[in-house]
Amino acid sequence: MIQGFLKRFSKIPNFHHFHQSLKMDSQRIQEVISQGVDSGVIPTLMDYIRIPSLSTAFDPNWETNGYMEQAQEVLLSYVRSLNIEGFTYEIVKEPGKPWLVFGEVQATAPDKGTILMYGHMDKQPHLSGWTVGGPTDPVIVDGKLYGRGGGDDGYALPGAALCIKTLQSLGIPHGRIVIVAENEEESDSESLVYYINKLRDRIGSPELIVCLDSGIMNYQQFFITTSLRGVVNIDVTVKTILAGMHSGGTSGVLPSAYRIMQHIISRIEDERTGEILIPELHTEIKPSIYEGAAQIVKFMGPYIVGAFPLINGVKPMTDDLVQLLINRSWKPTLTVIGCEGLPPVADAGNVIQPHFTTRLSVRLPPGVSGKVATEALIREITRDPLYNAVVEVTPQSPSDGWAQNDLEPWLNEAVQEASNSVFHAPALNLWEGGSIPFMGYLGELFPSAQFVITGILHLESNPHSINENFSIEYLKKALSCVAYIIGKHASK
Repeated sequence: MIQGFLKRFSKIPNFHHFHQSLKMDSQRIQEVISQGVDSGVIPTLMDYIRIPSLSTAFDPNWETNGYMEQAQEVLLSYVRSLNIEGFTYEIVKEPGKPWLVFGEVQATAPDKGTILMYGHMDKQPHLSGWTVGGPTDPVIVDGKLYGRGGGDDGYALPGAALCIKTLQSLGIPHGRIVIVAENEEESDSESLVYYINKLRDRIGSPELIVCLDSGIMNYQQFFITTSLRGVVNIDVTVKTILAGMHSGGTSGVLPSAYRIMQHIISRIEDERTGEILIPELHTEIKPSIYEGAAQIVKFMGPYIVGAFPLINGVKPMTDDLVQLLINRSWKPTLTVIGCEGLPPVADAGNVIQPHFTTRLSVRLPPGVSGKVATEALIREITRDPLYNAVVEVTPQSPSDGWAQNDLEPWLNEAVQEASNSVFHAPALNLWEGGSIPFMGYLGELFPSAQFVITGILHLESNPHSINENFSIEYLKKALSCVAYIIGKHASK
């Protein structure tokens, strides 16, 4: 694999002198990364995709069926095969909590500080309706690998390892590196917080935290996520009668649980505009945020909308591209992501149903407390129910949003150098509308740390949905940028 590739390079006259004199040659980093992705990472991810493992929230038998351990072992087997100098790891496991991979790579550049690299190995539910491959049937089509979890976030652990091995193979120094890969991110990362508290002394105080679990806006640039939204998921059930009854004799007399649910949701969201009506869920949006959005629009233009599969004639929520970026990253939004209580259309009779349940997912802008938002939502959902209906609320553990501090000059320079050398275009900041629960916690735990949160998930990648995919070529370039930044950390 990588070793054979470098051995062939070493036969070039004066290779070793060349090797030392161009230690941060981005082109050579890209060549080694590209070969490593093709020969090792992609075959590993295809094996990983074939295993039907799910995150803890979606598989009640995760601790006994062996799938999660199998998927983890596939990734670890590749990491071990790289023979990274100074690498040790352990699998941390406690009853009722999923497995955690905790790895350390000793510094080849002494006294250069610690880097923490994070990713996750658990997957979202498979879903039906795939038209390219399947959730456990990986295929490569038009340079993209399809299958559940490949880009979210199976590549993170092998990708991090490949970056480190590449630097070592090219003689590029690096600081001490801690690797953390969890199995619960798609659920809530609650166990990860527990584990990190136990491992806190062994981790130390990282200067740089690299997270490989975010998104991109195009394939032509390197992206750094500088903010993440939080999320609150709440199950709401409305009950009105003890059993379903014929609607001919009861409609107009008995209240509809579905209509009461509509009324509850209208307290949260203006159904005409999508605007959230609860003040506690909003944050101040500074002028600099709008300026940053305008900068992204300058590069992206109409593609901000064009990448989504809108049905012909359907319009986005506004024609203002700047406002669309603000909406998806700095404003709260509501999505109904599940419901129970109505039969399938094929089985629907003239019956008024006794209860109706929805799962509401509310995205929260950075700076809004998930705990405060949950309390405000419960207040609005349960107050003064129509017809004195029974309203039951079951909230899940909320996640706070997160916003990056300004990059230190050395890191900003490294990020821009990496993007310009690999993509021949500047790096862009990205406000991510999704959530990585662990990042907010790390920001509080290590307030002086710098963050590089990046990823390979394009607007077309469909994580969590059918036809999840990622660009193999972009993976190579993104990992090349990450390796470059890690190397620059040791020379700052």
